[in-house]
Amino acid sequence: MRHTWAALLMFVLGSGQAAQALDTPKADTGIDIQKVVPEGKLPGKGVPYFIRNGEGERYLVGGLVAGLIARGVDTQELFEAAILTGGRDANLPPHTHARTHEAILVLDGEVELWLGQGHYLLIRGDFASIPEGTPHALKMRSHRTRLISWSTGKEMGPLYKALGQPYEGYVQPPEVNPEISKELLEKAEASADVRFERKAPSRSTPQRVTNGTVPDKKVPYVLASGEGQRLVAGSELFSLVGDQRNSDGRFIVVVSEGPAGDMIPLHFHEKHTETFFCLDGSITMRVNDATVTLAPGDFVHAPARTIHAYQLNSHYTRMVGFLTPGLFESFFRTLGDPYPAYVYPQTPPPFRFDRVLSKLNELDLKLVQPPASKK
Repeated sequence: MRHTWAALLMFVLGSGQAAQALDTPKADTGIDIQKVVPEGKLPGKGVPYFIRNGEGERYLVGGLVAGLIARGVDTQELFEAAILTGGRDANLPPHTHARTHEAILVLDGEVELWLGQGHYLLIRGDFASIPEGTPHALKMRSHRTRLISWSTGKEMGPLYKALGQPYEGYVQPPEVNPEISKELLEKAEASADVRFERKAPSRSTPQRVTNGTVPDKKVPYVLASGEGQRLVAGSELFSLVGDQRNSDGRFIVVVSEGPAGDMIPLHFHEKHTETFFCLDGSITMRVNDATVTLAPGDFVHAPARTIHAYQLNSHYTRMVGFLTPGLFESFFRTLGDPYPAYVYPQTPPPFRFDRVLSKLNELDLKLVQPPASKK
């Protein structure tokens, strides 16, 4: 029988040890609770916020639209995120970042990626990790291609501003020159963490991504859709596609999927930021005092000390999270069991939250209160 979060909370509240952990931030930790900003714009400061699909700060860069959904100023300089949308032949020429670790996930279409010595063809769901100092380039191969790019620090947003111009549209113009001028490349080098190579990428045949192994050290790699370190907890499947070993502990990337279910308990983290990007289905989220519903392409930023919870609403819901720093990896490994399959279980195994209870502080998890009952 599928676990319910309501039953879990009854178990937790019945435990003397757990009851001591169910503290409200204001009462016992001295945390000043931030307010969510459920608006279609970026807040310009490090607070929780909600961005609908297509919203944010947009720039036309050659043949693609760079939609910034998280800037350094919005995340206390921890990370930045952008949605890149473009047509066939839209590209970013060969370049490296000296200080910025980038990770990309393809959302729609096909992406040709030159990564170090490799040359790959990525489709929806494929992932790439690009450590600092790694030469890379990308070209969009479909008439409508989209990917999300995460980057550490605060030095990628200026790249798109320097290469492009402010843009009111949500897709690229029907006719646009995909080439980026030498003058704009030099402007970007002067204002962002980027160095462009003055040669075209190789003309070799790109290889379809088939890799299913996450490396145990910090190296560039690609990962096929659905792959990763898979862990199951009750009815949800968590796939670690990037962990602390390959990011020097700076972040983890987790793809989560599951069926419709209960709202998980309200909680917060003292030491790390969590993000939620809906890929499929529908998600209801509590973010401090606000309740928002995420459709595919919607994004929530929940910095440390933000009270939050989520509920999967569809029969198949999938989301991806970028968590920084990466210390919450131990929560997933404590709660979940290794899982050989590629879709969430139809008959879930026992939900072992008891493993977590004795490690709440160690795992940077503070439970607050049960979720509101369904009406």
